[in-house]
Amino acid sequence: MTTMTTTIPLTPDPNNGESIQQHKQQVLIAYGLTFGLVDQALRDSVRRATDWFGLLGGSIDLSVHAAVTRYLTKLYLSARDVAVENEEALFELEKIPNCGLCLEGQGYEIRILKNSSEGVPKAASEARSRFYSSNQLQLTFSAEHSASQPRVPLNLVLLWDMDSSYSYSGLEVACPRGERNDGTVDCYWKERWKSIEVAPILPEQAPPTSEADLDEIRAFPTKVAASS
Repeated sequence: MTTMTTTIPLTPDPNNGESIQQHKQQVLIAYGLTFGLVDQALRDSVRRATDWFGLLGGSIDLSVHAAVTRYLTKLYLSARDVAVENEEALFELEKIPNCGLCLEGQGYEIRILKNSSEGVPKAASEARSRFYSSNQLQLTFSAEHSASQPRVPLNLVLLWDMDSSYSYSGLEVACPRGERNDGTVDCYWKERWKSIEVAPILPEQAPPTSEADLDEIRAFPTKVAASS
């Protein structure tokens, strides 16, 4: 397999508009193939989840719709050799729709979440709270980084949404900075993703090896359950 390394940009200066724009463009270009594939997975999955309710002859339950969409998205990406896992978190019942998917690649980690009325959903677990705030460690560790030390991954959130007819309405890419006092999430930047066509991968085809971000996506380690 051909191995290519993507240079991960540091988090931007939040007080410098030019720095923010430059960082945003670097991220969108570097990981565009991954974002495009997730966009296609969600577009297909939201449609199928909505159709599923029609087959059952019942009204759409948004929490169930989100869970079915998440499951179908995981199947879609796994069929294309992109390893994703359910986000590990403890949620109260009303938080279930925003239980997300995790995707890990070379130098970045992604949470795929349903958009909320406040944008990036509030953290419903310590794990997600740490995820939202860890981009600030990029600058802390970059000065001490050496060839023998792994870089702190850049954390990104992909937010998907539906319109009033329960059709997929698109994807936003967000770079979280941390949580505010009221629990809402502050972002360095957030940008609506412009859909691009990603060539379908047929079952008999080998996975692509020429794109860095997809080449370096790896499976999450299997966790051993603690004995009771």
